[in-house]
Amino acid sequence: MILKSLAAAAAILCAGTLVAQPITSPPKPTTKAAIGEPAPAFTLTDLDGKTHNLADYKGKTVVLEWFNAGCPWSGRESAQSVHATGRVKKLVAAAKKTHADVVYLLIDSSADRPKETIIEQNKSAREKFEIKQPMLVDYDGKVGRLYGARTTPHMFVIDGEGVLQYSGAFGDKRAKEDGSESNFVLVALEKLKAGDPVEPGQTRPWGCGVKYKR
Repeated sequence: MILKSLAAAAAILCAGTLVAQPITSPPKPTTKAAIGEPAPAFTLTDLDGKTHNLADYKGKTVVLEWFNAGCPWSGRESAQSVHATGRVKKLVAAAKKTHADVVYLLIDSSADRPKETIIEQNKSAREKFEIKQPMLVDYDGKVGRLYGARTTPHMFVIDGEGVLQYSGAFGDKRAKEDGSESNFVLVALEKLKAGDPVEPGQTRPWGCGVKYKR
């Protein structure tokens, strides 16, 4: 009887030891955008119904621009608009000189109007400003919140390894005496091409606040 009790106690002790063994958990995936970390994955549909998955562009440099057709800094006709003034076209042309396969995507996280209205306004802006790049709809705001997009425009640069390298302003709002300006996105792309650290990796974005769904 004593021997049976000892055997039972040994079995319980052994089982307890097995349960207590430490378990190594795999690293958690990135849930929020952070400079130097893998850019959060997303899948969105453009104005023509085509699906775009960030993973599809692996190996390519990706530029994201948060967009709003009703914002004077973004997609509305004004002297400050990065589209009406042709600044986005200049950026894309310059970007292709450093990264021939660069992917430029516009994302609209606006939800202050019906979704159908936003899509129609975006199509109108696309035609008016001859925007060739895909315009993705993020009506529920999940991707915008994931990236921490605050303004339109708010820019992000993701390298070919899928790592977020820049987040912030389109460029310096104040033009220099010769009419030029410092474009922070292009600076980031040029540094990536040269193999240099992207500095600054983060700047304060300007523009209209993103109108997220409440």
